[in-house]
Amino acid sequence: MIKIKQISPNIRRVTCPNPSRFTFKGTNCFIIGQKNLTIIDPGPIIEGFIPQLVNALSGEAIHHILITHTHRDHSPAAKELKQLTNAKTYGAGKHQTYRSDIPNPFQNSGDWDFEPDVTLQDNQVFTCDNLSFKTIKTDGHCYNHIAFELSQINDKNTQDAENALFIGDHIMGWASTIVAPPDGNMSRYMSNLYKLQNCNYNVLYSAHGAAIADPKARIAELIKHRLKREDEILICLKQGIGNILEIVKINYPKLEAELMGPAALSVLSQLEWLMDKNMVTSDAGLSIEANYQLV
Repeated sequence: MIKIKQISPNIRRVTCPNPSRFTFKGTNCFIIGQKNLTIIDPGPIIEGFIPQLVNALSGEAIHHILITHTHRDHSPAAKELKQLTNAKTYGAGKHQTYRSDIPNPFQNSGDWDFEPDVTLQDNQVFTCDNLSFKTIKTDGHCYNHIAFELSQINDKNTQDAENALFIGDHIMGWASTIVAPPDGNMSRYMSNLYKLQNCNYNVLYSAHGAAIADPKARIAELIKHRLKREDEILICLKQGIGNILEIVKINYPKLEAELMGPAALSVLSQLEWLMDKNMVTSDAGLSIEANYQLV
C-alpha cells in the first residue's frame, strides 16, 4: 500500500519503494494540483507501484507527467503511467552524455528509451491545466536535467510552501549529488548551482530526501563543499600526488571499500573541471588511470 503525504493544498508526495545508498529512502514522486493532476518523476519500473498510484488517485485525472532527467530511478515509470492515463510527457529531450571519448560507468543508469511528447527549453513557461510552470536548466548531474518552478496556480502567484522549485537530483537535502563524467559534468553542475544562488523560492523539493526549507543556505553549503574538495585535490597535486586512487585514499580516509569507485568518479569530475579551467593537465587525457599535475 503506497503512502501519499499532503505537503500543501496543491502538492502531495509519494516516495517510490527503491531505497539504496544512492537514492536514500527512494525517489520522491510529486503530485501537483487538485482533480486535474500533474505528476513529477514517477520513478523506476516497480511492479504494481504505478497501478497502485493511479488507484489511490481515483476520482482525479492525471493529465501531465514532468521528468526532471532520464536516470532509471526517475523516468522509466512514465511509460506505464502514460499508458494507464493517456497523460502527456514533458522533459528536456532524450538521454545523452557530455562526451564520447571516455567510458561511461553509468551507461546502465540512463533511461535511453524515454522521449518526451513535449521537449522543453530553458526558461520555458508552460501550463498544465490550472498550473503554470517554468523550466530551469540545471544540467551537470545529467545532460538533460531540468528543474520545474511552480509559478502560478489558478493564475495567482504561488506562496509559502507552493513557491517552490522541484529540483530533481541537482540539489539534495541528505547528501551531495553524484557528478560523474561523461554522464555528468562538474563545470555545468557548478555553473547551475551558482545560477540558483539568488533564487527566491521558499522551498526546494528534491527527488531524494526531505524538502529544503532554506534554499540559499543549502546552495551555499554545497558550493563550499565542492570548493573544499577542489582545494584538497590541489594540495595533493602540489605534493606530486596525481593518481586518482591515491587522492581518494588521502581525502576519503574512512571510506568503505565499495564506495571507492564512486569517490574516484567524484575526483575525476573535479579534475575535469580543473582541466576546463586550465589549472590541471594529465599524461593520458581524462581517465581514472591517468596521472594529473598542475599546469
